[in-house]
Amino acid sequence: MPILNPAVEAMPRSELLELQNERLQIVVNQAYSNVDFYRKKFDEAGLNPDDIKTREDLAKIPFTTRKDLMDNYPYGMFAVPLRDVVRLQFPLGLHGNPIVIGYTREDLKIWRELVARIMVAIGINEHDIIQVAFNYGLFMGAIRFNQSAELIGAAVVPTSIASAEIQIRILRDFRSTVLASTPSFALHIMETMKQKAIDPRTLALKIGLLGAEPWPENVRKALEENLGIKAYDIYGVMELVEPGVSGECQERAGLHIFEDHFLPEIIEPRTGRNLEPGQEGELVLTTLTTSAYPLLRYRTSDMTSLLTDPCACGRTMARMSRVLKRSDHMLSI
Repeated sequence: MPILNPAVEAMPRSELLELQNERLQIVVNQAYSNVDFYRKKFDEAGLNPDDIKTREDLAKIPFTTRKDLMDNYPYGMFAVPLRDVVRLQFPLGLHGNPIVIGYTREDLKIWRELVARIMVAIGINEHDIIQVAFNYGLFMGAIRFNQSAELIGAAVVPTSIASAEIQIRILRDFRSTVLASTPSFALHIMETMKQKAIDPRTLALKIGLLGAEPWPENVRKALEENLGIKAYDIYGVMELVEPGVSGECQERAGLHIFEDHFLPEIIEPRTGRNLEPGQEGELVLTTLTTSAYPLLRYRTSDMTSLLTDPCACGRTMARMSRVLKRSDHMLSI
């Protein structure tokens, strides 16, 4: 199976763990030196950056929550001067104060590659035409789909939030082979095709790259049977990078987490206790390479489990089960 960056994605796990430990020490020192919030957290806990040498030491670090990000609005979580930030984004539609996420040029380069890794993993290549039916105004990841597709040489049709009728016409006329959208919008396109008696076999569509909301297996089955596609899940974190934290490969045996850039943990939501692989709990992420906006032990509120056994695709990075529920009470309408 094709792998965009086999030197990293198929790296022996022993080497990957060493790389994580090296990068963890760097990001901890970076956060302590440059972010007042983390310096205060460490000092209150009686911690020194030198106390964190391996991933086993992570549990010593207090969690970071979304409230922490809101309390440090707008630039309190930045680890670089504002002159080094080339993009500012903020998630919309949630309660409370906004948060601001900053990216350096190197950050954006990394995120482009991560989404490109997922595209290659599900069989997208330079011969494909990707129709991106995400809201380019509100969804931070829409432009990232564009940039990542261009990175692997695929053509992009940015249809944004055009109506289902227009989406179907473009699918048919442009011979789009990949639909990138929310699963709910893909279902709307599917239902509109049924109403208009459009045979999916008249389309060139073969892959659905779907994310930004939970979708159970029965939704996958319905889309595949009625659109004649293979549907794949992609996962991101609104307050960190969306999408690009993880994604399925053609084996569809969990979503590969890019552990060279994120260190995942699973905790019991009420106690914060670390859980073993295979146990369901809340996903906690530590960024390992982010320059502008490092996050240490960020509680995502997403419920999942980690899978560390080898994947038949050849990638060695841990996988997470699909996220279908949260530990908080946030709803997506």
